[in-house]
Amino acid sequence: MMKSHGPRLREHPGDQSPGYSKTPHEWGSEVGFIRRRNVAWALMPARSNARRTSARNYPVRWSVVGSLLLAFFLLPGVAAANQDPAPATQAPTTEPPTPRIVFQELLYDFGTVEQGDQVNRLFKFTNQGNRDLRIESVKTACGCTAAVISSEVIAPGQEGTISATFDTSKFFGERVKTVSVHSNDPLQPVTTLTLQGVIAVEVAIEPPQLYLGRVRRGANTTQTIELLHDANKPIAITDATVTSPFVSLRSEDLEKNGKKGKKLFVTLSKDAPLGRVSTDITVTTTSQKRPTLIIPVFGHIEGDLLAQPPQVSFGSVRKGDTKQQDIRIKSRSAKPVHIVRTSSSTPLVIAEVATVKDGEEYTVALRVNPEGTPGQIRGEVQVFTDHPMEKVLSIPVYGMLSEAQEKK
Repeated sequence: MMKSHGPRLREHPGDQSPGYSKTPHEWGSEVGFIRRRNVAWALMPARSNARRTSARNYPVRWSVVGSLLLAFFLLPGVAAANQDPAPATQAPTTEPPTPRIVFQELLYDFGTVEQGDQVNRLFKFTNQGNRDLRIESVKTACGCTAAVISSEVIAPGQEGTISATFDTSKFFGERVKTVSVHSNDPLQPVTTLTLQGVIAVEVAIEPPQLYLGRVRRGANTTQTIELLHDANKPIAITDATVTSPFVSLRSEDLEKNGKKGKKLFVTLSKDAPLGRVSTDITVTTTSQKRPTLIIPVFGHIEGDLLAQPPQVSFGSVRKGDTKQQDIRIKSRSAKPVHIVRTSSSTPLVIAEVATVKDGEEYTVALRVNPEGTPGQIRGEVQVFTDHPMEKVLSIPVYGMLSEAQEKK
């Protein structure tokens, strides 16, 4: 009969029987199992039964050594797998060859020149690209001419030249003119060259054109024009004439700011007919650069009847569409004035009259004929009245009637 090794302690409810406790031999076996699962525990000295032989510890030690060897060989692979992949070597990109136009200067200030002088300038450029540069076109502003005086195809590294000429005969004061150079440079297909400066005149006109304004018929209207030149130059204004019989001229000597010349008095006749005034004043001088001066004169003579607007533009209208413009006609006469009828010189415009206030105000509705033949609208609408002096008002009409839009 075996002796007891101490009181039997109850471990947990899962034990085989109440009051059961493990023997020292059983505790030793369990410690060995823990050693095989945990290296740290396996290296600790086991408090087990003396009967346990040293041979049972060999598998645990070999398992520890095997684990260390496995980690030794696997860790470099894991570390290599966690490293960022080396960037792929990219092939160098090659841009396509392109031309490049570069001018030595873009702006030429010619300072002050006399009216009538020719301003000439050579604009040089270089093809700084790696493909042939082609000058496709050269466009200029009014008063300028320009041309390519070198080859129109410029090889890489070579130079070209644009010649620009500005004729100052019809200009005065500060002026800016441009030249547009079109090329096959993809970064700068259009290059703008500029010429600027001041054009001095031997005989200056102020104002250079005379607007009489809207003048009531019968009113006495006179305006002035000054003609001045350098007092130290042997220049004389010899004559001034006008083409219209309803405009008269007279002149007197003028000295102003160190210059001398003439002052013209322009008078519109009281008998001038209703409507637009358009004429020219011609001045002759002894100046070699400006022997003849032309001064435009324009305005409008109004009577008792006013038409607003005085002319109509319909723009572009498609056949079948409705386009209408209204003309308001007002009478400033002391007596009543009535519209008798209307007439259109073009079949593309239809006129209809509506009374706003009898004897004083009317509306004339102008419509594009939707059934008219496509073409240009150009003519006038005549409004006939019972005014003793203003029997007919003429209203110019403009526009274009195009074909109807095709239905999809």
